[in-house]
Amino acid sequence: MIIGISMSLLIAGLLGWSLTERRINYRHALRLEAKNAAEALVEYGFAQLRYKFDNQTSLSEDALKPGSPDALKKPPAEIFSPHVETSSIELIGGVIPPIMEPRYIDPNDPANEFDPLKGKVVLAKDISIFGKASVTSNIGGPPITSYVTQRLSVRDAPLFAHAIFYNLDLELFPGPEMHILGPVHTNGDLYVASQGSNTLNFHGITSVAGNVYHAWKNGVRGNNNSETLGESPVRFINRDGDLINMKVGGVWMDSTMGTGDVTPDFRSYASNTWHGNLQTQAHGIQNYKPVAFPDYEEDNPATPAYDPVNSGHDIIEPPLPPSHPDYNAEREAQKIANKACLYFKVSSSGHITGYKKDGTPVAIPDGLFEYKPNQMKDRRRGFNIDLVDVNMGKFKQLIESPDSSDNDKHFGNFDPATEWNGIVYMEFTSSDPELGRSGVRLYNGRVGAPGQGIPSRGSDPGFSFATNNCLYVRGDFNADGNMPSNSSYQPEAGEVPVALYGDAVTILSNNWDDDVSKTKNKPRATHTEVSAAIVTGLIPTGAGGSTNSSGGAHNLPRFLEKWSGKNLYIRGSLVALYECEVDDSPWSCNYYSPPRRLWGFNKLFAQGIYPPGTPLLRTYRRIDFRDMTEAEYTAAIQTLPWNGSGS
Repeated sequence: MIIGISMSLLIAGLLGWSLTERRINYRHALRLEAKNAAEALVEYGFAQLRYKFDNQTSLSEDALKPGSPDALKKPPAEIFSPHVETSSIELIGGVIPPIMEPRYIDPNDPANEFDPLKGKVVLAKDISIFGKASVTSNIGGPPITSYVTQRLSVRDAPLFAHAIFYNLDLELFPGPEMHILGPVHTNGDLYVASQGSNTLNFHGITSVAGNVYHAWKNGVRGNNNSETLGESPVRFINRDGDLINMKVGGVWMDSTMGTGDVTPDFRSYASNTWHGNLQTQAHGIQNYKPVAFPDYEEDNPATPAYDPVNSGHDIIEPPLPPSHPDYNAEREAQKIANKACLYFKVSSSGHITGYKKDGTPVAIPDGLFEYKPNQMKDRRRGFNIDLVDVNMGKFKQLIESPDSSDNDKHFGNFDPATEWNGIVYMEFTSSDPELGRSGVRLYNGRVGAPGQGIPSRGSDPGFSFATNNCLYVRGDFNADGNMPSNSSYQPEAGEVPVALYGDAVTILSNNWDDDVSKTKNKPRATHTEVSAAIVTGLIPTGAGGSTNSSGGAHNLPRFLEKWSGKNLYIRGSLVALYECEVDDSPWSCNYYSPPRRLWGFNKLFAQGIYPPGTPLLRTYRRIDFRDMTEAEYTAAIQTLPWNGSGS
């Protein structure tokens, strides 16, 4: 009997212990469920905030105040498990700082090793989000509540903080050796190959929102679809400064790792090999785009029409009136046309009128512009074009040393001392059927030469010129033409930050002759130097089902001459933001031979000195996640200004 009682007591104790352990484990599972629910709330808040900042340039400090139109909304109750008390969940956004502060992303900080913006100065603001979620037990006991917070860092980086930036797929297949001495980003896929016996080298961070391939895009080969894919080294830099080839043991270690399909193994391989200097969507790289612009989308080949979403082209388009069905105030604010202090309109007959930012007419002095019908032959486009020639030396005099006593030496009704902001826009009538047979050309832009140069004055030096038409640049531009060995990146005396925007941008050498262009294919070029950020369009590889290549980034600036053996220095930033809409002629090698491409990232841009009106690219990063106690959570919410105790 004693033994029986002892066994009963032992069994009862074991059962009690087992039930207690079960309750403990169950409560622990509920705690995890509460924490997961609170984290999901914060993630839902992040998605809302990102959408708001993607489509608005700014929000007021109290925009997230509960009850306001922009307050964070709770997710639908059905996304939570039945244990979550959806009636008591809280999702609260904090104060939005009124200004963005400069922040240097230190590449030497281990925490930034995989930050695609490392090494750049960004403008940033951090917004806290708070989440609270409670769960209840099926077997009784008090609810379990989790409190969490995390900050969303909204970061704006200048568009020209990249040596190369593509809003579309980026292709590079140069023949001569090529070195890219700055950050590279594409919102699409990256296709790379080195076609000669030399190397293609990336010396900065390369971020890819899609995947990286050693391949032709869509199987369309270069040089009129006749080239064989090159096998020479394609190298990316690692943390030690060494250039590491993507090809290992006969296998190209791109996003497919030689398997033929994209593999998740690329993430760890790239991280261990290039230490954050080559990242793709596998690493979480997302699209960078100017604020308020929708994502670019390629043509859908399944539909009969050619229908890309080419929203980036809006940045060089004329303003839309508020009554227009496509009017978007946030997007309008980003257009170069709406930032310009001088706005010029070119009629179909070549008559040019000028306006100030507020629309007031401006008298244009003689010698600044000249309309030249049928002036030169663009053999890529296949016909002679009408040109508006812009004398940059004259522009410089009018802005920097105007003489109000001489009508030929000052703008009528425009005071550069108080009204100049460095941004100029030239509109060609979009409805004009001859728009596709015209263009604007900048010349006399050599620094230090009498009667030439770039206009610049005031506290924000530099010059930005944009047009909705094709843009041509003739001769040395914003450079002295001396071309020492470091000319691809080292600024020269008298140089200012410059940006050039056009539907397509063509570089004409110092040797260009309009008359010769009409009678001779591939006229001979000579050494030329250009210092500018170039924002332009392209015709995508395989557009509309064709077998035409885009030409790659090495042919993004267009050429019309025989450059063989001649140097072209471009010191700046190359940006492909949209598809061409005015000139959709395909790339080929039939009308030019390429220069020795000595292209680099301007040190002015690397130092944070940019052209006036430089667009900003918005990105996001989650920082400082932490669990909170109830007391910490309550105190944090009470300190928000709209709760009466914030400052």
